[in-house]
Amino acid sequence: MNKRIIAVILSLTMLLTTVSCAEERPLAGPINPHVEDVVDRTKTPTVITYLTIGDKPHNGQTEKAIEELNRLLEKRLNAHLDIYYVGWNDYLRNYDTILSSEDADIDLIGTSADWLEAWPNILQGNFLPLSEDMLRDYCSITYTNVSPRQWENCKYEGNIYLIPENEYSQWTNHGFIYRKDIANEAGLKEIASFDNLDTYFETVVQKHPEMIPWDRGTDGSILSEGYLMSASRYVPISELTAYGAWGQDMTNPGKIISPYYKGSEFVDFAKLMKKWNRMGVWRSDVADSGENEEEFYRGESSAIQHHTEKYYTSVQPTMAVRQPGISLGFFWFGRESGNIVRLSNIHGAMAVSSRSKNPELALLVYDMIRNDTTCYRLMRYGIEGEQYQMAENGMMERPSGYNEEQDSITTNFWWGRRDELEIPDASYDWDAYYELVDDYEHLAITYPFDGVPFSTPDINSEVRVIEDIFDKYIPQISSGQYEGTPEDKVKEFREELKKAGFERITGHLQRILDNH
Repeated sequence: MNKRIIAVILSLTMLLTTVSCAEERPLAGPINPHVEDVVDRTKTPTVITYLTIGDKPHNGQTEKAIEELNRLLEKRLNAHLDIYYVGWNDYLRNYDTILSSEDADIDLIGTSADWLEAWPNILQGNFLPLSEDMLRDYCSITYTNVSPRQWENCKYEGNIYLIPENEYSQWTNHGFIYRKDIANEAGLKEIASFDNLDTYFETVVQKHPEMIPWDRGTDGSILSEGYLMSASRYVPISELTAYGAWGQDMTNPGKIISPYYKGSEFVDFAKLMKKWNRMGVWRSDVADSGENEEEFYRGESSAIQHHTEKYYTSVQPTMAVRQPGISLGFFWFGRESGNIVRLSNIHGAMAVSSRSKNPELALLVYDMIRNDTTCYRLMRYGIEGEQYQMAENGMMERPSGYNEEQDSITTNFWWGRRDELEIPDASYDWDAYYELVDDYEHLAITYPFDGVPFSTPDINSEVRVIEDIFDKYIPQISSGQYEGTPEDKVKEFREELKKAGFERITGHLQRILDNH
């Protein structure tokens, strides 16, 4: 898909959005005859609690938007929505604890197969199995917009547990955001490989002593996985560990491998990280890192490691304001090998709590928020005139005097977005987006493991032991901050994996894939 085609699609999207806004065509009454079976209009509105990840806002604006939303929900479904926030600090442990609690009064649960342990929570009985009749009756619009194949990918042992975010396009593949002026100093037109990145950091060290090349933290999971995806056509199984410990090489699909465990690529990665540590690419103790993003805007750091959407929606626009004239580039992991994978449709998904007292009504509420223009905009953007306003070109702008800290809302509705109802933000760098997506659309493959039932009680218990070993070694190897040689450290790491049964688990995963 070239830039011109993408531009036409965006223009059509904005046109449809403008028409929808002008006509304000909300759902006009019951979605289907079954609504009245569960909506008791003689009682006070039933509260449906939606759990999401993120710190609870304290500026009062989210409550105002939800109050507007609840007026609509009360009128149509005699329901109110309440948001339960699981803060970012130690979010996964707290998330799992809350979902397993018998006292948790929750109905809708934002979840994910790759970063929020959807399958383990299904196995633990925390999510309600959803029959097709139930979905057809109480989540009817969404149900018809999910293909049979996509529903299959949301099943475990024949039952549907997840409602996929299948109508939203996003690119959250990671890489390095860098300064083009420094790349030019290094003799580079752009950064297109880890070798280029090495040259870039060498130039920063030599010519910009006022900068920390990359003020990284202790976590090295994304960096190690990114290097391996760049060094080969390795595609990790995202459901199994945050490190992508197992996967397959797309030049030989169907065989479960781990470059962490065998091969030279991970040794090469360890050598490069040791070199970068000696060079001073990061602090002598990565645990003492500062606010790298803010340092980048101030000219005190030369790179940010993040994903595509962060680059064009936030970093590039912010840099244009903070340091006008400084152009940025994005080196995405996998570029060297042309290795990029589309997100799974269950990277974001909605589930219904197995302890919900009103699961049918919860589905009705979700279906309305996901598909009704007015409800969707309140949930995603807030109140028109306060959080956003529509420009003549159909894009969204911030009202005059808007202050992010004082005026923003936080609902973190990442489990039911739809391209058709999204409003393009005028502040985003769409040129940067077109340039990247032009490459992505030509190269990206479909995630190959959707629907493969890797998550089983036995596998999950064994994988936790493996992940503990990764937790110990990857921060050391990725920072180069350890005694001894990279070769010896990788050998030690692999020996620990072998003792923990890594080869046995790999064989088990292979049998699951073969039988799927």
